[in-house]
Amino acid sequence: MSEVAVNNHRLEEDFKEELKMPYVITICSGKGGVGKSFYAANLAYSLSGQSLSVLIWDANMHYPNQHILFGVEPPVRLKDVYSGRIPVESAIYKIEENLFILADILATGRSEELQASEILDTFVNIILSTKFDVIIIDTPAADTEDVLQCCNVADLINIVITDEPTTLLDAYALMKILLQFTSQEKISFMVNNVIDGEDADEIASKLNLAAKKFLNIKINVLGFIPYDRAVRQSIINQELYIQYNGKSETTGAFHSIAEKIKDKIKVAELK
Repeated sequence: MSEVAVNNHRLEEDFKEELKMPYVITICSGKGGVGKSFYAANLAYSLSGQSLSVLIWDANMHYPNQHILFGVEPPVRLKDVYSGRIPVESAIYKIEENLFILADILATGRSEELQASEILDTFVNIILSTKFDVIIIDTPAADTEDVLQCCNVADLINIVITDEPTTLLDAYALMKILLQFTSQEKISFMVNNVIDGEDADEIASKLNLAAKKFLNIKINVLGFIPYDRAVRQSIINQELYIQYNGKSETTGAFHSIAEKIKDKIKVAELK
């Protein structure tokens, strides 16, 4: 191979590297109170410990709590990014090695609503101005336009469910909406706060029975998080659960899900 050809090959590889897109995971639910934000925070921490650069984006404008879960107070918040007052890279706060956050503050009134266009503009600016391996978007429990836009930019849409009947009904409704613009392969369930894997399978099966009967599809289960009394205390103490409960079954479950996601990232990179 000539020197020119070698140089051109290197330039092409460099260009591809510059265009490398992060793997985007949107965490959502049809109903609040299912542990979605807790799951997103601990999953982000687990992935960051596997040599992946991770950004967690708190897209819940009215009740943001990712910064609380991590016990940090970033000086610049997303509200100023959405308004166009500051660039998004100025709002990115480093929590620790490989782990970063885009945090927000409580909206002051119902008139303040996050627009789908603001989500898309922010996402594009993140892509153009930063280089992360993974972006995790924590959304409010809803099927509003901003949440759907968060799902639209995702490589993986992870719906958090529990054994509560209303949670399953709302998750089914959200899934039906998502299937109007994305493929079932991008959607997965995560079963939270269960006794064991058998319990998780039973809960997911209920939802998939309805999905099979009325939509003729089956949604994959990414994993489950077992019940642990220490979870509530970690939230009260503003201490990330898996940092202080390294040998627990629950921490192991987070790492197991992180490994599955890492495998998905490898597959995505080969496409």
